[in-house]
Amino acid sequence: MTKTRSLQFGDVVTARFPQQNPQGREQEGYRPAIVVGFPSRLGIPRFKLIVVIPLTTDKGQDWANASPDLYPRFSAGIAGLKSPSIVLLDQIRVLDISRIIAYRGTLSPEQYEPILVGLRRMISP
Repeated sequence: MTKTRSLQFGDVVTARFPQQNPQGREQEGYRPAIVVGFPSRLGIPRFKLIVVIPLTTDKGQDWANASPDLYPRFSAGIAGLKSPSIVLLDQIRVLDISRIIAYRGTLSPEQYEPILVGLRRMISP
């Protein structure tokens, strides 16, 4: 990760998601992700961690069409995305900061809003 830029909410990064053992449905490998949280905002964490949501390539998947609030979409070119992408709100993850490989771009407040709305709806009573 570049040391010249501090990450912010709504930044799109390339992250390395570790393999799971046993393997499940979690995203793995190198992929774009959106920064959505910093444990350090609540105190002094034991480790340098960051909260992200992975993205996957948008190929018109039926499951994303059926739940657009859970799977917001972005066009290629937005915040440095190389292809149309789906935000996987159901895959929110905490990663060690060393797993952030590169900065791609930043979502505008309007682009970031559906992610915030979806997260609030998911975790609030």
